[in-house]
Amino acid sequence: MFCPHCASQILPEANFCPACGRPFAASQANPYTQTRIVRPRNPRAIAGVCSGFALHYGWDLLLTRILFVVFTLITSGLGVLLYIAAWILLPDALYALPPVTVRSSSPQ
Repeated sequence: MFCPHCASQILPEANFCPACGRPFAASQANPYTQTRIVRPRNPRAIAGVCSGFALHYGWDLLLTRILFVVFTLITSGLGVLLYIAAWILLPDALYALPPVTVRSSSPQ
């Protein structure tokens, strides 16, 4: 999660930003909460469909990918069509803001 004021990375359980010190509620830290499934930008193998389902539901990513391959083999390729449909229908996740670095002036 990132602070909405200074874009510093914060812990999910924190009540204050470690960089700017502003208080916030957990819902303020990320205005785009994961209420729907999105395809994350990292970790992706092909399009991020399995990663999106694994992250959204809290499943193990490797197990999700293995189950998808088994489902595809059992259904004679239906999994590939469902994967392509999910690739088209599921939106990409938003980009995460990089941490802001503040340069301190050194005495000369």
